[in-house]
Amino acid sequence: MNRPPPVRCLPLADQRGVVFLEFLIAFVPMWAFFLCIVQLAFITHANLMVKHSADSAARSAVVVLPDDPNEYGGEPEMSVDRNRVTASDIVEVLGRVGSTLRDRPNSDSVVSAFSDQTLANLGRSRLNTIRLAAHIPLMPLAPMNVGRDSHPSIATAIGGERRLVSALYYQPFALAVTFPGLQGGVATGPEIMVRVTYAYQCTVPLARRILCRAFGDLEAKDELGEAFFPLAQSFVGGRFRGLQHETTLMIHDAPYEYRERGS
Repeated sequence: MNRPPPVRCLPLADQRGVVFLEFLIAFVPMWAFFLCIVQLAFITHANLMVKHSADSAARSAVVVLPDDPNEYGGEPEMSVDRNRVTASDIVEVLGRVGSTLRDRPNSDSVVSAFSDQTLANLGRSRLNTIRLAAHIPLMPLAPMNVGRDSHPSIATAIGGERRLVSALYYQPFALAVTFPGLQGGVATGPEIMVRVTYAYQCTVPLARRILCRAFGDLEAKDELGEAFFPLAQSFVGGRFRGLQHETTLMIHDAPYEYRERGS
């Protein structure tokens, strides 16, 4: 008859494995703290780029708004209400951009294709021109896996050349350019305020759960909804940080009227 082995009671003085246990207790919070620092660094970097985007959009607005109406299909001066883009327009542009990038994409080819197709297919309105000035500085911030919530890593957060391609699909849905205080889509004062709102996708593991939110919980989701984001919500499952900046500049108009074409 086999007897069960006797149960050994560990004496209170037995300290085997205590160093490994202490290492585990100390390592987990320190690793979480390190990941949060990395994610905060990426968010700070993105915040600076959004500020640059707002400055770029404002510099574009102050010269585009009073520009020759003939350059914008007859759109009146100081108007930003023409050619408001729909989701189907964006999908069409993205398809055309993708067809033009047959070779290995680089920064010049992607930016050129995006700008050419945006203005050619959506119309060279004042609003689209200002939007384009805000879009291009933020292209390096686009996530490599748009909207996915799986396999996050620091390498994914750093990104690579794929960011340039995913930016074509992500930027139109993640960025909104608005004009606070504008009445009826027409600027009437001597200056213009441009607000850029961007949904930055956090991809650092663990830290994104602490520092970032689901898109539906973002404070700026209402403004981002104007940037066609409802179409994208069906496949977005990531964590985001809403970034927003405003820039106000004097409008650079001239005291004369433009002639009509053919006159």
